Amino acid sequence: MPDRTGRPWTANDAAAPSDDGSRDAQRRVRQLIRRLSTPEGRADPHAIYDELRAMGPAVRTPWGAWLVTSDGASHEVLRGPGWRTVDAAWRTERQPAWVRHPGLTFLHDSALGTNPPGHAALRRSLGAFVSPQTLAGLTPQIVRTVHEYVDRFEAALRADGEADFGALVGDRLPMAVLCIVLGLPHEDIPLLCDMSRALSNVHDLAPGRERLAQADRAGRLWNAYWEQLVTEPRSRLPEDSPLVRWLDTETDPAVRAVAGSQLNVMIEAGLETTTSLLSEGLVQLLRRPDQVAWLLEHPESVNGAVEELVRLVTPAQLLSRYATEDTELPGGVPVAAGQVVHVVIAAANHDPAVYHAPHDLDLSRPPRRNLAFGVGMHYCLGAPLARLEATTLFPELLRRLDLELAGPVGYDESIAFRGTRSVPVRRRSRTTTVRTGATAAASGTATSGITAQTVAAAVPVASRADAAGPVVVERDDAVLLVTLTRPDGDNRLDRATLTALAGVLESLPDDVDAVVLRAEGRHFCVGADLDELGRLATDDPDGYRDLVALGDQVLHAWRTCPPVTVAALHGFVVGAGLGLATASDLRVAATGTRFRAPETILGIPVGASEMLDRVIAETGPSRTRMMLLLGDAVSGEQALESGLVHHVVPAEDVWREARRLARRVARRDRQAVRVTKQTMARLPQDGPDPAHATGADAWEAPQARALRRRVAADDAR
Repeated sequence: MPDRTGRPWTANDAAAPSDDGSRDAQRRVRQLIRRLSTPEGRADPHAIYDELRAMGPAVRTPWGAWLVTSDGASHEVLRGPGWRTVDAAWRTERQPAWVRHPGLTFLHDSALGTNPPGHAALRRSLGAFVSPQTLAGLTPQIVRTVHEYVDRFEAALRADGEADFGALVGDRLPMAVLCIVLGLPHEDIPLLCDMSRALSNVHDLAPGRERLAQADRAGRLWNAYWEQLVTEPRSRLPEDSPLVRWLDTETDPAVRAVAGSQLNVMIEAGLETTTSLLSEGLVQLLRRPDQVAWLLEHPESVNGAVEELVRLVTPAQLLSRYATEDTELPGGVPVAAGQVVHVVIAAANHDPAVYHAPHDLDLSRPPRRNLAFGVGMHYCLGAPLARLEATTLFPELLRRLDLELAGPVGYDESIAFRGTRSVPVRRRSRTTTVRTGATAAASGTATSGITAQTVAAAVPVASRADAAGPVVVERDDAVLLVTLTRPDGDNRLDRATLTALAGVLESLPDDVDAVVLRAEGRHFCVGADLDELGRLATDDPDGYRDLVALGDQVLHAWRTCPPVTVAALHGFVVGAGLGLATASDLRVAATGTRFRAPETILGIPVGASEMLDRVIAETGPSRTRMMLLLGDAVSGEQALESGLVHHVVPAEDVWREARRLARRVARRDRQAVRVTKQTMARLPQDGPDPAHATGADAWEAPQARALRRRVAADDAR
């Protein structure tokens, strides 16, 4: 293993390579390892791993260690009793200068970098954060956070046409989830990401001096951050924070002494592995549209599909172990006591002796536990958390957005992790249909696209709101006025109304800059037509699922509408109406408007529905939902305070105010509208997203900025 301090290889590490014809092999191995760090090698490391595999069951490195690439040898080294992870004792004997580097100190103070007997206590302590009971309790909050990040990503796509999934979701979502699990301040995400990314350098085979210096600076910054967090009074941590409970209840002195290092490594490893899984997982899916279609048609198979993605991606590419005594690897390769073996688990997960067509993504492949999260005593504690994020994110993302890669994928120079950083994507051009392919197949009916002809038949265009038809469309300069005209005045969304509304949204003229949705009668919208849903659920289950899919399509079209959308709200706003309201760019509510948020779940069996995202997020993901929309009423004034609406006006003026606001927006040129929407897309509910800041994180917490300045000043001295 190369000395991270720059010390040249010596015979203390392992027996020196012989001269009997092995020099060519050594030269080739050196070239292959160098290729792994090139942009081409990072884009496709498996071609290089295949060349290493072809050289034999174990390949000698220039620094005297061994590389193994097979599934069998990898399992033996990672699970065998005669093998240990590289720990402080091993480094002290062979690389005594390692103690100068904070990053390595953190590693060997944690469960990840220790062996028995101290390992068990450290692992037990951390396990409380990700136990099945803990994750079950946090699942609704985590699912809701995943949906929020997809919302932001979709808004960025809508504003810019293209977006970097890696920067907006892959890098930030895993840290946001870790903040939930640990109870760390959400505003510290930029700082935590920066520190973790730099500290991960110590896991690589041979980081250069600059990368090691980055890790050391990040280590000093982490020490200052940790001291700030735990110093009494803990003003930056809520009293019920999991981290506070952990610090207050952990009684083992050995564990408490390294608590900061433990959390540091947990965050760092959790970020890097999950980021690679989400970002590279999406890359692999977008390169295989047929597999995306299969997953959308088989949502019940998402767990097995994610396991296949985990295998294909293998977020952590290699692990290192040393032999506790003289031994042999499979194939009779001798290993001396203390000699290191690098287990290339990314290659083992593509072993053709175990997996048919191992480099192909096959989401229907029978699930098989692979080595991506390790095996044995050092099996990744956070694996269930990473799987939860992936099984929540990918179905939600692929169901809502039809994406394609918009440019080359960017990778970092690390060999230890997959390191997928930049994933530029855009929407794939397609004709939107009323029924999804899955729904049409389930119902046994042909898929029919919404065209200008069907819109003309379904949506009568009139200048009077009392014209016949479920939806009336009017033009007011660059404003399209869409009015729901259900006769009973409740404006429930039945099939006729949904079909007409979908037709309007899918055939908007290019010169429309704003779309206003209003409703005649007593209420803006009180959700789906429960009478129709109840009848279909009993008499026509396929028709029921078709109607649910149609409702999803309408909400999706409204959320992704190119013009600015305005909702003129009045009366009760419930269920689907609440979905349309929250998906609008601008909302105008009347005084006395009552918002009823979905809260209680019972009654009617439904499939997963985009209109019910918030309900599903609150109760956990499921293929079947028992649903009845109930909840506490919220007035227009309260909605204004919460950000649900932008303006509250008297009831008699709500329509006039919505029209005035839309015309004001439409008078701007298209560039002004685009910039406005970009700005809005980058303002999440809890403040501007630091992922969009340039230079220093403009929205970073003041405490974090102060820590950066303090540590930088110390470094300068």
